[in-house]
Formats: sequence, structure tokens, C-alpha cells
Amino acid sequence: MPQFQSPSAFGRELRAAGGALLQRQPTGRYANRSQWLVGIGYLSGFVGVYAWLLAREPDGWSFLLAALAGFFAYAVVASFCHDASHGSLSRRRSVNRIALFLGFAVVGVSGALWGRRHVREHHMFPNVDGTDIDADSTLLVRLTPHRPWRPWHRFQIYYAPILYLTVLWHLAFVEDWKHLREARMEKPARYRTWAASLEFAAAKLLHLGLGLGLPLLLIDASFWSIVAAYAIASAATSAMFVMINIGTHVCDGAAFVKPDESGVIGHDWATHQAMTAVDWAPQNRLAVALTGGANAHAAHHLFPEAAHCHNARLTKLVDSFAAKHDAPRLVTSFAGMLAAHARHLIALGRRPTGGAEAASR
Repeated sequence: MPQFQSPSAFGRELRAAGGALLQRQPTGRYANRSQWLVGIGYLSGFVGVYAWLLAREPDGWSFLLAALAGFFAYAVVASFCHDASHGSLSRRRSVNRIALFLGFAVVGVSGALWGRRHVREHHMFPNVDGTDIDADSTLLVRLTPHRPWRPWHRFQIYYAPILYLTVLWHLAFVEDWKHLREARMEKPARYRTWAASLEFAAAKLLHLGLGLGLPLLLIDASFWSIVAAYAIASAATSAMFVMINIGTHVCDGAAFVKPDESGVIGHDWATHQAMTAVDWAPQNRLAVALTGGANAHAAHHLFPEAAHCHNARLTKLVDSFAAKHDAPRLVTSFAGMLAAHARHLIALGRRPTGGAEAASR
């Protein structure tokens, strides 16, 4: 794995101030009552829309309700499960584990495997060549300048939005199997167990049971209509995930880093998080509640142990210490983030020339 430089004054002072801020909060670094209420609201919305879909006579509006159920499914994952993967939803490990499993199982993903790679790989090395699970996961779309260029990438600005609608399905039924094999090879004592296999299988069965099994049993509609509604719900969840998250790292404002030949990165961990994470409306508490704190991305990456309800306060510290130490600070609007991602797709879709082309192969 790559190595960072020794902690900078920016990182040391910011982390100390953030730690003190979290200690002063009534719930410490964990989720507060407001976050729990918002998450319960999203969960109630998902359960209510799903139950309504099962009970009502199917018609054209059913497809819109399926999309709404997909939105609520994403909101539950963002509100509860993401923080649970960091152990910051609750002081009780059992609560974190249950939330991580159930929330991700609804969308077909193993919460245990997702949390493992998210915390260990993405959070430690975002936008670092060969280590970032988000930017390095496919050759269909070129998301980082470190990946090889292929002729079809010149059209990625047109087809990428369509592929983004399949992100959830790909994660659940393609990437999860790959990551299970990797986890079993790396830590067989933990992942070659009945418990790990049961968690993985249960996530798939719960997802397929909710998405296809129960609707086929209870809804008087054609098989293909139900499959279409399932696909729409999955696409809605995928779209929410991509639209809210991808531009927070993969855009023309964020840095993409390649370690030197000995695996050393030319800056410290905190500076790296600041130069690779893009914020949009980071101190807007409503935006934090709607996105699970993804809009305040620098604060989340600099304080991954904190529940997202603290991100707005932590962002003020990030702003202050970044200004004091002249550290990178990437802030835009929601529309600006999407536009920056689009420009990034266009730029990386162009055929590299000279040394850049050689380096990309």
C-alpha cells in the first residue's frame, strides 16, 4: 500500500480541534436525535411506498412509485448505513452491524463487504492510482487519468449516464462476488465462515425477495411489468448514488495522485483528503440531511469516525484551518459539481497524446 508523508500542521491542528468539537456534542461522535428522526422518516417512506405498491391496483403510476421507493432506499442507506460502516451511527456495535446489513441488503449488497472496502480502501486512498475502488472499478468509463484510454471513451459523456443507472445492480451481482473472493483470500478466518456466507446470501435473497418475489406473488400484473418496476427502482437508487456522490471525487477540480516508484505519496493524509474531496453547500444542514452528509465531503473524509450530523460544524473548522495553513479547499454548488464531473468525462474521453498516452497504457 502507498505511504503518506508525516502529518502536517494543518492535519494535526484540524484533527485536534475536530476531536474537541465532537467531545462537546451530547452524543459525542455518534448520530444525534435529529439524524435518527430523519433516517426513520426515510425508512417509513420506503416501507409505506413499498406496502402501497403491493396493495394497490397496478397502473402507470406504479412505475413512478417504484422510482420513489428506490429514492427512499438510497436515503436510508445514506442516513443510517454509511455511518454504520464507520461505526458512528450508534455506540453499540450490534446496532451498527444490524443497520449495515439490513440497509444494504434491501439494495442487494453485502453490507459487511461494502463497509470493509469503503473504509479501508476508498477512505484511505481516494483518487490514488491503483487503490481507489470507485475510480478504478471499470474500463467502460475512464474516471481517472491513470486508467488506460480506449477508443470508446471518446463517447463516454453520452453513454456514462446510462451506465450509471446500473451501478447498484453491478455492485450487487458483479462486484460483490469479486470482493467476496478477495476477502476470503486475504482473511479466510473471517470470510470463509458460515456467518460470512450467510450474510452474503441473505443480502441477495432479501433484495430479490422484496424486489421480485413478493411483487410476483401479490401483485396482479404481468411478469415483465414487475421486472420493469424492479429495474426502475434499482435505476432510481443508482441514479441518486451517482448524482450525489460521484462528483465529490471524480471531477476536474479534484486531484488524482500517483505515488512515486517506492510507493510514497508527496503529501500527508489530511492534505490528500482536502485535495481530493469536493464540497457543495457543505454547511447547509438541509443538504446534509438529504444526502447523508455527502455534500460536506471534505469534513467526512477528514473525520470519517464522525456521524454525518456533525459535518456542518466540522466544515467550519475545515474552512478555518485550510485558510490558516493555505491547504487545498474545493467548494462548489450542486450544479457546479455535476458540471465539473461532465467536464472530467469529456477531458478523459479524449485520446492522450505523447507521454500521456504512453503512461495511460
